[in-house]
Amino acid sequence: MADLNSFSLTGRLTQNAAINTTANGKKILTANCAVNTGFGNYKKTLFVKVQQWGDNTSNLIPYLKKGQLIGCSGELSRSEWQNKEGKTYVDFVVTTFGIQLLGSKLVQSESSEQDTNDEQDTELTF
Repeated sequence: MADLNSFSLTGRLTQNAAINTTANGKKILTANCAVNTGFGNYKKTLFVKVQQWGDNTSNLIPYLKKGQLIGCSGELSRSEWQNKEGKTYVDFVVTTFGIQLLGSKLVQSESSEQDTNDEQDTELTF
């Protein structure tokens, strides 16, 4: 059986997405996503970088804002790097085949006197 690298996640963006251009003119969209695992005392948050290559990635920027709930599937990779003090960090990166917008950001309801969060169901696929 051939080795497979398939990874799916659902999580919230921790910052607005950005687009960078490589030296040979290819565009790459990058975003950071928080993914919760476990429950109770075992609850943890993983931070995963999401990247998507292609010229159509510019269309996503208006929608990929901090707090946006997204879903994506792609290939998972791991990289290590060191800061100036020599501390080693590990990054998990998903090179995605597509990003789905699963809901709007959590927003404060102005019509309610209580502090409640309403989440609108919106699903867009790019």
